[in-house]
Amino acid sequence: MLERGTIVAGYRVDGVVGEGGMAVVYRATQLSLDRVVALKVIAPELGDDPSFRARFKREGQLQAAMDHEHIVPVHEAGESEHGLFLAMRLIAGPTLKDLILSGQLDPRRSVRLLAQVAQALDVAHQAGLIHRDVKPQNILIDRNDHVYLADFGLTKALDDTTRLTGTGQFLGTIDYVAPEQIQGEPPIAASDCYSLTAVLYECLAGQVPFPGHNEAAVLHAHVVKPPPRITEVRPELPAAMDEVIAVGMAKDPGARPSSATKLLRAAAQALASTSPQPSSRAQPTRHGPLPDGGGGTQTTRVPDARAAVTARGSPALEVPAGATRLAQTAAAPPPPGAVAAEVAVGPTSAEPRISAGALTGLIGALAAIAIAGGFLLGHSGTKAVSARFTNSATVGHLQLRYPSGWQVGAGLPAVPGMSFNEPLVLGPTPSLYGLTAGEIADAEGPTLLAASFRGRLGGALPPGDPVKLGGLDAYRYERLHVRGLNGTLTVYAAPTSAGVATLACWDAASAAPAGQAECGRVAATLRLAGAKSYPLGPDAGYASLLSAALTRLHAATSSPLARLPAASSASGQAQAEQRLAMAFSKAAVDLSGAVVSPMVREVHNALTGALRQIASGYSRAAVAAHSGNAGAYRSAGQEVVAGSTAFTRALRGLSGLGYTVGT
Repeated sequence: MLERGTIVAGYRVDGVVGEGGMAVVYRATQLSLDRVVALKVIAPELGDDPSFRARFKREGQLQAAMDHEHIVPVHEAGESEHGLFLAMRLIAGPTLKDLILSGQLDPRRSVRLLAQVAQALDVAHQAGLIHRDVKPQNILIDRNDHVYLADFGLTKALDDTTRLTGTGQFLGTIDYVAPEQIQGEPPIAASDCYSLTAVLYECLAGQVPFPGHNEAAVLHAHVVKPPPRITEVRPELPAAMDEVIAVGMAKDPGARPSSATKLLRAAAQALASTSPQPSSRAQPTRHGPLPDGGGGTQTTRVPDARAAVTARGSPALEVPAGATRLAQTAAAPPPPGAVAAEVAVGPTSAEPRISAGALTGLIGALAAIAIAGGFLLGHSGTKAVSARFTNSATVGHLQLRYPSGWQVGAGLPAVPGMSFNEPLVLGPTPSLYGLTAGEIADAEGPTLLAASFRGRLGGALPPGDPVKLGGLDAYRYERLHVRGLNGTLTVYAAPTSAGVATLACWDAASAAPAGQAECGRVAATLRLAGAKSYPLGPDAGYASLLSAALTRLHAATSSPLARLPAASSASGQAQAEQRLAMAFSKAAVDLSGAVVSPMVREVHNALTGALRQIASGYSRAAVAAHSGNAGAYRSAGQEVVAGSTAFTRALRGLSGLGYTVGT
């Protein structure tokens, strides 16, 4: 264990993050850039093993080459007098194992977190690499439940024939290792899928799949015992989850899902299958009409949902046939092409019944989503970068160049209300002006500024001036006065997949105007590495993503919507409603996994939340239909209507961001 203050190849040890059998991970500061990192230092005795040295060297190379938002970025790998080391981004948060042990996981959160791990694994597999040590300790959780997969030290190229272990040995952790690895067979992508399924089981059950008194017993269980049934430990989970675990942990690698993402999609769909098996009764208990003051069917009026979201000045995409159908009541179906404005949430006959769906016609009507045109960027407001900007610094995904008269770690005041993930402070000495840069996770919406910062402004926020910073689109807010900060601030905010890239140029009241101009020129050197930039205003990519998801949802709901009004039994009702629940849940899962611009994140989350609420309502309706519970059925219908209202509200928010919702 290294003492605090020890220098390892230019990194100062500041504390211990974690310790394992092969290495210690320290919180450290890279002195050249004043950057906080995670420094992994290997036990010195292991460095004497040529095969281990080769594997460790490859870890740094492979992990650095995999540029993905859910894989921990590697800054540097090398050797020092203290042993082999690896410098990585420091992820400020718990591991998945920490969340399991502290009981902070529920099934839906577990699936949501592991879906991000699945994305990282699929990227590695597509690159011809397998991880071989997928376990909760290697899954790191950052703020906002952003997940990183770490520790690629055991990674192997699929075409790599070099043996880095002795005969009969395998690499991995026994609680999650695939049978073929135990038996000495070459690991493949399906081996990672097995391990990920074992992690999924532990998240749901709170224990590993095969608890054993010793290693031999655990290894034997992986090879010969059938996959455990999650419902034996968590009987409240749907039986469909047993099948997900069974397929993911199949002894035959060829029987497992073809990708990690497919495994997690199946898990998400299983969670939506929450209705119990039908009872032995042929028919449910019959109920009369639910009370609504008049004894008839209770209806809720919703806005006209005939909506195609199109670009102003561009051709609208065609609405699929029948897409405008919202609901069909037994008494009076709407005329062809019309949009029904009523949604029945009570029975239309002697049996409880929910209508064809408050939201489904709206979903079908959204045949296309496009963006409004005419959004133009203004000038950058900065001159060409001077040739004397010879120094460079990196923080997170941001790279900046700065003049020789500036230094990293200048004594600038903190910016009230701005929570940088990893702030980079640049400026001359003495510090009468300078720049603080970094990524801000909680900044979102059309201004790209955090609410905590906007609340500290002295006066109204002026309109942002669209500018270019390098190749990034950004807003510039000039000469802001912030409570608690002397001097003035000019803020640049650019939307990226890693959050809002934010540069705050500060100058003291006595600073020369040239200082602010110099800061602007530094800001103009901004480059993005390992993350995606987004345009200001509406994004054609997001429009296409949302349009495709809603089109798939419409296709998946058309058949159960047609069957629901005609269902002659509670069992028929429940089957149609359960299919609707699964369709809406799948749409929510598909959308929740998307990485979207901070400008649209709040609305996007509202859309996915509304889809989940619709799915929950239909699922509850299926359960109530089986049991003949009229009160529960009515409550489920109200949840469907509430989800419809929330979805409509979110669409209005989308319109406010430049997306045009029209007929």
